[in-house]
Amino acid sequence: MAGNDKFGMKEVLDVTLYDMETGKPVIRFDSLKNSSINITADKVSARGGRGNNKLITWEFNKEGTLTVEDALLSPKSIELVSGIATVNGAQTLHMRQATEYDTTGDTPIDKGELYPLKTTAAGKVTLAYAPKEDKSKIIVYKADDEFGTPVEVSAVSEKELTLTGINAVTNVVVYYTFDSAADTQTYTIDAKTFSGTYKLVGDTVIRNSKTGKDEPFQVIIPNLKWSSAFTFSLSAEGDPSTQSFECDILKPADSAILVQMVRYK
Repeated sequence: MAGNDKFGMKEVLDVTLYDMETGKPVIRFDSLKNSSINITADKVSARGGRGNNKLITWEFNKEGTLTVEDALLSPKSIELVSGIATVNGAQTLHMRQATEYDTTGDTPIDKGELYPLKTTAAGKVTLAYAPKEDKSKIIVYKADDEFGTPVEVSAVSEKELTLTGINAVTNVVVYYTFDSAADTQTYTIDAKTFSGTYKLVGDTVIRNSKTGKDEPFQVIIPNLKWSSAFTFSLSAEGDPSTQSFECDILKPADSAILVQMVRYK
């Protein structure tokens, strides 16, 4: 590699974050769409003479930011942003059920709008999940009068409800809560916990303009404060949602190096 070689940069980084204390890898991002490093510095100039031109310029407050955009979201990346580990365990979930569910497998599957939730002529209806609350807190409406007058629940047995005043097959909508399975994953973002600081190693390739061949290239950021800010977007149209993070590049305690870029064979 000659010192005057020119090269082009096109490929995105594959990023690994390492724990600052243990040196162990914490997470790897291999589905990034975008990764950029921006270095800024403030400056002030001495001016004088006719026209008050700049005579000397001083630069200070050099700062760096890393911006990455990930095409996919993972439990580990949510943990990274929130600073809170994923919790495995049953959770109380809310359910609005207006259709039948196939409950023959491990997970109930919604059959869709072609299969509205119906009672029997005797006023019994089978739910997808066993309600957690007692009958007084289960809310049932006739499907053509949702948010109107609730139908009274007279008895609950596992997943089956018995309704009062129903003497014919009737479409209904049921609001209730249930306990999810023990392997449910819960991701939490609270107001007091923030993401941490990591060492970043990013791997990519650059293309040599003389040979046309790709050469390995590594970016090392010794001290990176990962951003706690992100946008969680759910949209009916357009491209799938991506997650963007803007992180601060900090000065290491034992060095002045903000970013190190290594071109190697």
